[in-house]
Amino acid sequence: MELWRRKSFLWATAFATIAVIALTPLALKGLSSFQEDWQTLSNVGQAYGFLSVIFSGAALIGVAASIAYQAHQTSIASEEERRAALRELILTSINNPELLVCWQPSRNALPLALTRQLYFTHLIVMQWYSDYLLKRVNDEATRVQLALHFKGERAREHWVDRSVNWREFAEATGDARQIRFVNLMDDEYENAVSAGPPIPASAYFAPDSE
Repeated sequence: MELWRRKSFLWATAFATIAVIALTPLALKGLSSFQEDWQTLSNVGQAYGFLSVIFSGAALIGVAASIAYQAHQTSIASEEERRAALRELILTSINNPELLVCWQPSRNALPLALTRQLYFTHLIVMQWYSDYLLKRVNDEATRVQLALHFKGERAREHWVDRSVNWREFAEATGDARQIRFVNLMDDEYENAVSAGPPIPASAYFAPDSE
């Protein structure tokens, strides 16, 4: 709905500007029946010519901005569709463990249950990664998320297993924001390790009361 409103506003502005330009000569013609000072009318006409150039330029800028905005939104939608497809592949693999061997192997052989947990952790990080690339969150907010994330045992195990791959991929793309996200991950991981041991996965839940 918000996208539709923005697009409608931009197009309405452009069309309104063009309409004003188109109707101005008719207004001047109407003035001629009440105004005998043709020199004054000529000056008005010249002023209109100057203003029409400005208004025409503004209308074109408005249309160009609308097109650029639509292209940006299309790019975001395409990126989100791609990531949604990747999430679906990972979830399918988690739910069908025999498919996990179709992905890249872990740096070390891991128990199946742990492997599934690390893949799910990967999905969580991928969501933050996507939000960061789309500039939905800034560095400070991302640091808060990651500081909490790395308090957990599985979060640290995931980054130990995957950090090298994330770094290699980000640097291969040459995208500064992707590299920056990996840097933030590394920084907050190191901060968490320096702060002490993680909260074990076995300590996440209290015993069920009888």
